[in-house]
Amino acid sequence: MDEVVFQRFVNGDDAAFTFIYNKYVDLLLQYGRSLGFEKEVLKDSIQDVFVKLYLNRKNLSEVRNLKYYLFRSLKNNLLDLLKSSVDTCNIEDYQYKFTIKWNVLNDLIAEEDKKEIEKKLNKLLDSLTGRQKEIIYLRFIHGMEYEEISSLMNMTIQSSRKAVSRAISKMRSVKVAFFIAIACFL
Repeated sequence: MDEVVFQRFVNGDDAAFTFIYNKYVDLLLQYGRSLGFEKEVLKDSIQDVFVKLYLNRKNLSEVRNLKYYLFRSLKNNLLDLLKSSVDTCNIEDYQYKFTIKWNVLNDLIAEEDKKEIEKKLNKLLDSLTGRQKEIIYLRFIHGMEYEEISSLMNMTIQSSRKAVSRAISKMRSVKVAFFIAIACFL
């Protein structure tokens, strides 16, 4: 469905643009917050992403995965902001503060169980580095392919596969049975 709507947008349909915006604005905000950016900075960056998308629509016919394209655009925009605000720091030294909020489970689990599962999930996620959290988020929450993750995270495809595997192994070592039970809900 995204492909059809996106093609309509590229061909000049403003209603398709509105649909795309409404579908992805909250996901982009959630992703940006997970990267550790403030809400107001994110609102500006997301607006920039959509303005550039709208203005460059004629040049976007090669885009194959709209969600990936928007995530990549937002991350690039945020990294550009970070680079411009930090003149003496190497961007590679930036510590990821990626966090995941598990509101996906809200519809699946009764309120009393949700708090206990959130507590256990946070314990599992606390065992991961920021980059590992981001990779798990992209792979399992947003279903991105390893090629997309590797591009978004500036790593090789093999490295992205290894990073996912290591993150899962690390979480399994914290609590094997719980991780398997949670994977069933996702």
